[in-house]
Amino acid sequence: MYTALIESVVRILQKANFNVADLAETKPRCFDIVARKDNIVLLIKVLYNVDSLKPEAAEEMKKLTKILQASPIVIGERFKFDFLERGVVYTRYGLPVINLATFYDFVVDGVYPYIYSAPGGYYVKLDSEKIRAAREKLGLSIGDMAKLLGVSRRTVKKYEEGTDTTLSTAAKIEEIIGTFAIKEIDLINFVEADVNEEEEIEGEEGEIIEQLRVIGLSVYPVRQAPFDAVSQVEDDQILTGFKQVREIEKRAKLLGRISEAINVEAAYITDRVCRKKVESVVFVLKEELYSVSSAKDFISLLREKSCEG
Repeated sequence: MYTALIESVVRILQKANFNVADLAETKPRCFDIVARKDNIVLLIKVLYNVDSLKPEAAEEMKKLTKILQASPIVIGERFKFDFLERGVVYTRYGLPVINLATFYDFVVDGVYPYIYSAPGGYYVKLDSEKIRAAREKLGLSIGDMAKLLGVSRRTVKKYEEGTDTTLSTAAKIEEIIGTFAIKEIDLINFVEADVNEEEEIEGEEGEIIEQLRVIGLSVYPVRQAPFDAVSQVEDDQILTGFKQVREIEKRAKLLGRISEAINVEAAYITDRVCRKKVESVVFVLKEELYSVSSAKDFISLLREKSCEG
């Protein structure tokens, strides 16, 4: 089921003309698919039952969301014993969760969902300004509106200040004002996350991070991805690998697919001689890193090696 779901997500993205890279070959991973179209970058976690999403993976996704200016989405079909419904957004550890049909509507047809699930049932976000303008145009006072809805004046004021409500109440409001009054749920900007650059990593990997910081790059370590950090200087971002694993070129290939999909540079810092380049990934020897004196020179080194590759 999981494999079929991954394949379906990839086909939907390709149908919508996204550049896509899937990470099915690597573990652990906080996301399974990365995709880009124009300025939209999606980090997608696919789980048949979203109850199995781990909080650590969710936190890593939120971290990458901020660093890469991406949008995280969890796609599944069940939550515990219930099926997810089309057109409804659920939440797990602060991430938006939708089913495959909702994802298709969003990505292919450009139809955003309007309903979200929360304790107590389904809710919607009201277009408060539209409701107020329509009420005033109809010559209805807040008291009139309250009587028609069967609620207090205070509740009506809350609706006009942006308080969410149930589907049934939203339908009553729309019937009274004669127009659509529900806001779509913005899946692209659903998550706001803070990032801690100063996370400390010990050992050889920590030394590499420290050297990158010494020459002027901001470095954000990542724990559950085919790369180990995102390095950044001004507007330049570099997916950075530095784990000295046995099959380093295989890992670099996967890193390269991701960097090409989202149009970001990639580098792998290694203590042994490898090919100059694997796909879009540039290999940098540790001794070369230590010979560089500034972030600008490091970027220049990557681009020189990329041209040589």
